[in-house]
Amino acid sequence: MKEKIDIIIFSGQSNMQGASGEISTAIAPTCFEYRYLTDELVVLKDPVGEEIGDSYLLPNGSGTLVPAFCDAYAKRKNKVVALHCARGSTNISEWAVGTNRYNALIEKSRKGIAKAKEKFCVGKIYFVWLQGESDALLKKSEEYYLSALIALKNGLKKDLGIDKFGIIKVGYFAEYADWAPNANRYDDEVIMRAQDKAPKVDNDFIMLTDICTMLSEKSEYLNPNEFGPHYNNRALNLIGEDAAKTLAEYKVVK
Repeated sequence: MKEKIDIIIFSGQSNMQGASGEISTAIAPTCFEYRYLTDELVVLKDPVGEEIGDSYLLPNGSGTLVPAFCDAYAKRKNKVVALHCARGSTNISEWAVGTNRYNALIEKSRKGIAKAKEKFCVGKIYFVWLQGESDALLKKSEEYYLSALIALKNGLKKDLGIDKFGIIKVGYFAEYADWAPNANRYDDEVIMRAQDKAPKVDNDFIMLTDICTMLSEKSEYLNPNEFGPHYNNRALNLIGEDAAKTLAEYKVVK
């Protein structure tokens, strides 16, 4: 009998891609990462990700939250096959259904799911999203972002059959973006409100953690060499562990 695993797709912008500025030796020894370019499952450890297409998806440049998330999830629930599909400095419209970036995400995910099914019995398929900082900089409205989020979720549900769309709530970013003088704290909170609202209006969403709102305002959790709050390895591990705990302990209410 094949061992049961869950598939988790990690997507979003720079803080999901990984911008800690530090070498990471993080590993989830019982979990796997799917590599599209070689069509293989490898032990999950940093660095994760790969460059696909015309920079539609990129590898992390340093540490990520992915190993900590998957290790914490596996200890509470099932082992994981992880798919890293992130790209820094992207706004939500760049991930919309039909865009090249969305198509790259779907292509990699479909191949990853198929590869996982060769070796394992696949249980749940989850999508985990950490994005929204760029939309805050663009001063997008709560209504706009929520609508775009729901459209993205609907596309993923149709094209990949995801069971839940997990949100890692963004921290403060526009507030500290010195290169965008017109951006401010209010712009961040608009995106935060949209993300908070998503699970209340659509039960396909689940809020995994809001820890970024605290971490983004504490220098000890930030990469000092990046413009705007980008999390260091210490913070990424905390984010991954906190989000994974919520997802692993989530119970479907019938």
